[in-house]
Amino acid sequence: MSTGPEPGGAAPEGAPSETPPAVQEPRRDSRWLYVALAVVVAAAVAATGATLRSRFAPPALAGALLNPPIAAYDFRLPDQDGRAVSLSDSRGKVVVMTFLYAHCPDVCPLIADALHHTYEQLGPTAAHTAFLAVSVDPNGDTPEAVRGFLDAHHVRGELTYLRGTFAQLQPVWAHYYVGSDAKEVNPAASAAAAPTPDQVGHTAIIYVIDPSGKITLFLPGNFDPNDLVTDIRALASR
Repeated sequence: MSTGPEPGGAAPEGAPSETPPAVQEPRRDSRWLYVALAVVVAAAVAATGATLRSRFAPPALAGALLNPPIAAYDFRLPDQDGRAVSLSDSRGKVVVMTFLYAHCPDVCPLIADALHHTYEQLGPTAAHTAFLAVSVDPNGDTPEAVRGFLDAHHVRGELTYLRGTFAQLQPVWAHYYVGSDAKEVNPAASAAAAPTPDQVGHTAIIYVIDPSGKITLFLPGNFDPNDLVTDIRALASR
């Protein structure tokens, strides 16, 4: 009976070697190839993510943001035709609100013209936007003067112009930080003679109120209509 070799003894002649095959180390240049591929893939993923974010994220707002937005002070005033209008009547729409007077020789006509250009550019979004102007000249802003101003600047049917007495308008000015140096006159004396147009110094500002009734941003009197269009569309789509 034959037996195998003794432990530690020599293997029989011709027997296959039991030495395991050598394991080859990965080549150094292959490792760098893997790293390069990983970098390329990561960059592609990042670029795709940035593209998707830019495509689906809401556009940046152009006006000065109020953070956090604040609830807009509600009020009720007669418009150019004597109809009582409340700010809250426009809830659910973007509201663009400014402060004007009909005999203004400089900034007010520019604001009205810019609002008209804004309205024209909005397209279907105009139906979801309300444009309001609040008088800063209770004496001079008679219904006739206001209607003439609206017609002269092609905003009749686009801009609702709210007017009132000093007692009605002063709380609105105060809540919206608007200054006016209009002079209060005796109502009886005012009714006895046609008012003499005066120049009125006042704050020129445009507030943009979101559909929930919060002041979200504001723009200066010399705003670019393109900026206002961007902001209105962004807020209307939220």
